[in-house]
Amino acid sequence: MSTISSGLRLGLCAAALVLLPLTGALAAGDVAGRYSVLRDDKDTGCMLTLMGGGRAQLAPACRDNGVVVFDPVKWSLEHGMLALTARKGHKAHFEKDGAGVWRRDAKEDAKRSLGFKPIP
Repeated sequence: MSTISSGLRLGLCAAALVLLPLTGALAAGDVAGRYSVLRDDKDTGCMLTLMGGGRAQLAPACRDNGVVVFDPVKWSLEHGMLALTARKGHKAHFEKDGAGVWRRDAKEDAKRSLGFKPIP
């Protein structure tokens, strides 16, 4: 093996190690769990459960009309964002903030502050 190809291979490995934390920063296992639904940073009393296999379920006692109408049934990670899919098929995207709260992407709807806070 030549010195040039060894150096190139070493450089590519180093680059992969630098990028690894960025690409693997968020795994499905890190997202699954129970969440309180927040509206304008206030707990609505609603609970959302994100389960393995990408299933989502809103607790039946939820009285937040907007979330009840949306009725999330699926979730996935798309480019580091949480994507919730409604029963009727449309999606809403959420970004995780420094406090661990998933907040609705302001580009989708800046007027309605919606978030999900993990329940310990």
